[in-house]
Amino acid sequence: MDTLNYPLQYRRLITRQVKIGRLLIGAGSPVLIQSMLTTATDKVQECIEEISALHQVGCELIRLTIPTRKSLDSVVHIRNRMKEEGLTVPLVADVHFSPKLAVDACELFEKVRINPGNFSDSSRSEKQQGDGICFKEGHDKLREAIQPLIKNLKKYQRALRIGVNHGSLSHRMMERYGDSPSGMIQSALEMIDLFEDQGFKDMVVSLKSSNPLVVQKAYRLLIEKSPKKDMVALHLGVTEAGNGSMGRIKSLVGIGALLLDGIGDTIRVSLTEPSTNEIPFAKSLLKSLGDLSGSEECSSEFWKRPLNHQRVENLSQDLTQTEIGASTPIKLGTQKDVALPETDIKFNPDFSYSFDSDTLYLEDLSKPVFRVTKEDSVPTGFVPDQYSAILIDTTNPLATLREYYKDQAESIKNIPVGVIYPEDSSRHNLKYETFLAAILSEGLTDFILIPPKITSDRLMRLLYLMQATRAKILITDYIACPSCGRTLFDLIDTTEKIKSRTKHLKGLKIGIMGCIVNGPGEMADADFGYVGSGPGKIDLYYGQERVCRGIDEKNAVGALIDLIKEKGRWVPE
Repeated sequence: MDTLNYPLQYRRLITRQVKIGRLLIGAGSPVLIQSMLTTATDKVQECIEEISALHQVGCELIRLTIPTRKSLDSVVHIRNRMKEEGLTVPLVADVHFSPKLAVDACELFEKVRINPGNFSDSSRSEKQQGDGICFKEGHDKLREAIQPLIKNLKKYQRALRIGVNHGSLSHRMMERYGDSPSGMIQSALEMIDLFEDQGFKDMVVSLKSSNPLVVQKAYRLLIEKSPKKDMVALHLGVTEAGNGSMGRIKSLVGIGALLLDGIGDTIRVSLTEPSTNEIPFAKSLLKSLGDLSGSEECSSEFWKRPLNHQRVENLSQDLTQTEIGASTPIKLGTQKDVALPETDIKFNPDFSYSFDSDTLYLEDLSKPVFRVTKEDSVPTGFVPDQYSAILIDTTNPLATLREYYKDQAESIKNIPVGVIYPEDSSRHNLKYETFLAAILSEGLTDFILIPPKITSDRLMRLLYLMQATRAKILITDYIACPSCGRTLFDLIDTTEKIKSRTKHLKGLKIGIMGCIVNGPGEMADADFGYVGSGPGKIDLYYGQERVCRGIDEKNAVGALIDLIKEKGRWVPE
C-alpha cells in the first residue's frame, strides 16, 4: 500500500506481541491506553480509589511507583482489595535505582518497568567529577545486574518495559553519545540485546522526553536501527508535558505524529493533573485518528523523518515587512482588515492576505497564490513564474505535502508553500491538528493562513501547536512532570502558582519536577528549575546548576521568582 495515500491511519508497524496479564500489546493489537497513579503506593485505600476511578474512565493498564520495600509490601494489600472489588486491570511496577525491588516486583505485577539509566549505572544526576566510568565495565555490570530479574520475569511469566528517559540517561551513555536521541536509542538497544541474549523477548520499549520533537526523532531512529521483522513493541509518551491545553498539545505532537505513520502500540498522555484527566484525551486522540488496530504492516519511508527537523528550503518571497520561505521562521498570515479574537497569548501576525474574485493574494504581491483543494492532487500545468506561493487547502495536508516533496521537489522549490488552518466546521478535529503537528515537525510548510472566522479557543490551539513544535516561541515553556507516588510536594497546585506568576515571560523555560528521578536531567535545557528534594523541601536550579538547597515549600515559589529577577530574566507584566 502506498503510505502517502489518504487515509494514513490504517497502517501499522507490526511489532512482536507481548502479553501483560489478560492484555496483548503489539502485533497489530489495538493501541492500549495506560496511566500512572499519583498516590503513594503505601496509601492502600487512596490507591484503590484511584485505580477504580481510572478503570471507570477506560484506563487499560495502571502503573504504580515502587520506591521502597514498604511500598512493595503494600501491593499485597492493594491486590487483595482489588480482588474484593472486582478490579481486574493489570498493574505495572515502576522501579528506579533498586534492582532487588524490580526482581521482587515480578511476583506481584504483570509488568515491571525499569530505567536503564539508573538500574545499575549511575545516572547523570549522580555524576561525580572526573569519575571516568569505563563503558565496557558498565556494560558488564549491567549484564550481571539483570540476571536475577530475567529469572523472575520468566518464572512468573511477566512482561518488561525498558523505559528510557531523555532526562535520566546513564553517565556512561552520556559520555559516549551525549545528551541526544542517539544516546536514548543506544541505551534501549543495549538493554534489548542483553535480555534477548538470555532468551527473554517479552519487552516493550519507551523513549520519552519533555521535547515532543526529541520523542519523534528517538522512535524513528530506533526503528531505523532495529530489525523490521522482529521489532520490539513501542510505548509512546511525552514526559513532563505539563497541564491544560498546552500539555495536551505537546502529547498530540509527540504521540499523534508517530501514530499517523503506524508507530506505537500503547500510549500514555502524561499531564500534571489528576490521572483520570489523561484518559479522555488519549481516547479522543485515538478515535480521531481512526482504526489503529489494522494488521497490514506499514512500510513507510517516513519512519526516518524527521531526523534533523530541518525546514525544507523553498525559495523565498519578500513582502513589505517580512519574508516567507527559504530558512526564515514560519509565518502566520491573517485576512486583510479582519481583526483576530482576543487570546491570552499576545502576538502580531506576520502578513495579511486578501481575496479578489475568489483569487487569493498575499500582501503586496501581485501574483496570485496557487490553491490546491483536491486530496492528493498534483499541480498539473503549474508554472511557478505565474504564482507567488502554493497553498495546500485539503483535508489531509500532510499527505498532500509529502506527495509534493516526493514527486514535485524541483517545481515546488521555486516558491513558498503554505497551509490554511480550517475554520470552525466539521472539518476541524484532532486529526487535522495532528496532521499540522507532523507538518510543522517535519518542516514542510513556510506559512500558515489564519481564517477570518476563527474562535479564540481555536486560535489558542494553533499558537500552542506552533510553540510545541518549536515553530514559533510565543509563551513561557513549562516542563512539568505528572505527579506520582514519589512526588514530594503538591505538584498540581504548585504548577498553577508558578504559571500564574510567570506566564508573561515569553521564551523562558521553567522546569517543575516532583522528585530527582528525572528532574535535573529532564529539565536540562530549562532556564530555571524547581525540584522536590525532600518532604516539603525544594531545590532551585539555574540552568543545570543547583543554586539553592532545601528551601521550605512555603517560600519556594517566591524564591524562584527572586532567582529569575536576580539573573536578569524578569520583565514586568
